[in-house]
Amino acid sequence: MTKQYNYLFLDKLIGQDTCFAIYRLPHETSPRFVMQTSGTPSLLWDIEELNGQRGFVIAPFQTSATSPIIVIRPDHTNLPPTDASILKDVQEKVNSQKHKSKDKAEYAQLFSRFLKPLSDGELKKVVLARSKTIDRKNSFSPGRSFFNAVKKYPHSYVYLFHTPQTGTWLGSSPEILLTGKRNEWHTVALAGTRYPNSGTVTWDDKNLREQHLVTSYLLKQLSSFHITPEINGPYTIKAGDLAHLRTDFSFNLPDTSKPGTLLKALHPTPAVSGLPKDEAYRFIQDNEEQNRLYYTGFLGILDTQNGTDLYVNLRCMHIEKNSLTLFAGSGLLASSSLDDEWEETEQKLKTMLDII
Repeated sequence: MTKQYNYLFLDKLIGQDTCFAIYRLPHETSPRFVMQTSGTPSLLWDIEELNGQRGFVIAPFQTSATSPIIVIRPDHTNLPPTDASILKDVQEKVNSQKHKSKDKAEYAQLFSRFLKPLSDGELKKVVLARSKTIDRKNSFSPGRSFFNAVKKYPHSYVYLFHTPQTGTWLGSSPEILLTGKRNEWHTVALAGTRYPNSGTVTWDDKNLREQHLVTSYLLKQLSSFHITPEINGPYTIKAGDLAHLRTDFSFNLPDTSKPGTLLKALHPTPAVSGLPKDEAYRFIQDNEEQNRLYYTGFLGILDTQNGTDLYVNLRCMHIEKNSLTLFAGSGLLASSSLDDEWEETEQKLKTMLDII
């Protein structure tokens, strides 16, 4: 089968409102596929409920009635299926959300609001997200855009998923939340952003401080499970046209039957929310003026025996019938500047814009 058939097949699955996910792990050459062929996916309301689950997980930044945790059962894992008769002509259903782009003036007002608790010492870090909504052209293909991203971003986790509950999302993320199987597990601290055209990447105090905060948080959370990880980093990695600071943590998981308990302790990390964790999370809920939905949540396959690969949902877009909404964010410290943070989000939005 050709890739052309594959991407048309993916578009068809979306049109018939099928629960599926296709994803390509960093540095792999072929994508992996998960599809549920009957019934509805599992809907969960607490991350800890992932204990004992197996399948493709889609978790939001904040669980709510409109954004539950989804687990797609892996009934079918071949792409494309050998039996194409599962495809039926079904009217495309619309899973509609209201998204509104903010211009720089509106962003500046939010930036000022977010900077105040940092300047007052109430928060150490907080992440400010923004979205950009553009018209969906008639020629746009989610499936083709997925394969474009696979080709353009070989070092990132690239995915496309659809469920009736979430609608359709496409993204490319450099950030591991939790990977591993049996006793060998891995997570990363990823923070700090540069967009070098060429040459050596240099890091200022703001970016180094931001990365240190995430690293310290992960060490604290892991130690609460009596985990002492092996640490490697920080070092510079590339994700598309961007560069980030990364620190790796490798460890044994004392109880592989309860990954949801560890995931609840890790999510949301300061890389997507802030510090202190609870205070920053509440501040974002009260002040950000937009629903992140599944942006800055996490997603991927959960299977503690055969292999778990969960990534933070960064550099993504929500695909709707008439529009595409792209998401990006940046971590603010008291030393952050408006122009720098706006430019960082502009550069991050290009990750999706460049593959449309």
